[in-house]
Amino acid sequence: MDLIGDIGGTNSRFSIPGKTNRLLKIKVYKNKNFKNIYQLIERYIFDVDDDFLPEKVVLAVAGPVIKDSVELTNLRWKFSAVSLKKKFTFIKKICIVNDLQALSASVIFLKKKDIKLIKDSKKIKDLPKAFIAPGTGLGEALLVSKKPLITLPTEGGHIYFSPLNDEEYAYLKFLEKKKEELSWEKALSGIAISYWYEFYYGEQLSPENITELAFKGDKKAEKVILKFFELLGRKVSQIAFTSLPFGGIYLAGGVIQALEPFFEKKEFKELFFENYYKNQKMKNVLENIPIYLIKHPYPVLLGALSILRNQL
Repeated sequence: MDLIGDIGGTNSRFSIPGKTNRLLKIKVYKNKNFKNIYQLIERYIFDVDDDFLPEKVVLAVAGPVIKDSVELTNLRWKFSAVSLKKKFTFIKKICIVNDLQALSASVIFLKKKDIKLIKDSKKIKDLPKAFIAPGTGLGEALLVSKKPLITLPTEGGHIYFSPLNDEEYAYLKFLEKKKEELSWEKALSGIAISYWYEFYYGEQLSPENITELAFKGDKKAEKVILKFFELLGRKVSQIAFTSLPFGGIYLAGGVIQALEPFFEKKEFKELFFENYYKNQKMKNVLENIPIYLIKHPYPVLLGALSILRNQL
């Protein structure tokens, strides 16, 4: 009678853990249809079974967790372990973690078919492993140890974006006019794809529409996705330098999964690696770090399950 949840900026996903680490009764909800986390949990319980009263709960949330409390960065929902226990008195144990922190724990349960190799290398160490997930926002985290399970959340997506050319400097001015945060999150995420399109062409389109147009060969949309791959390569190299994750860097998130086929296209893949290896002085370090793409549809739920099994 346990519950695990992935509370994102746009969508939330819930599941009941089964035996052999299976995810049962997975349901996905649009957050805009709910006023708060309490309504969301009530809806899941109603949809699954009114008699379902979970005693242990792990929630992975898209925001920093401070003293078991969270305010979701791109949703502005506020709640805590105390408020959830007060609302749902049947909960005996609850753990609230950052969603990327949960994602980093997912590799314990991921299978080979769930992971795509982007760049191979000779294995130096199995740990640490680094994770980056462009989605509604931009998340980053580290897996330091598996036994005991030690994960480190970060808010690296909110580091200021540093432009390297006139175009990127102009993009920051564009963000400034929109009164947006001048961060990596606003340069490399779902909303960033929309912003880059608006910056280039003065037209607002959803990231889903832009991606669909790019798949159809639309040159304007392709230019935006190429910029995304350029910045992704640069950001991944920064993660390599800041944490030396010789166990590998893992790409995840809804945007990455949507753009996975572009890694098979020569122009996009070459641009990614050109910018990953931009700092030639440190090429030896970069060459010794493998890069993977997580294909599993619910890796954050898997990570929440790992935390449930290891820490609750």
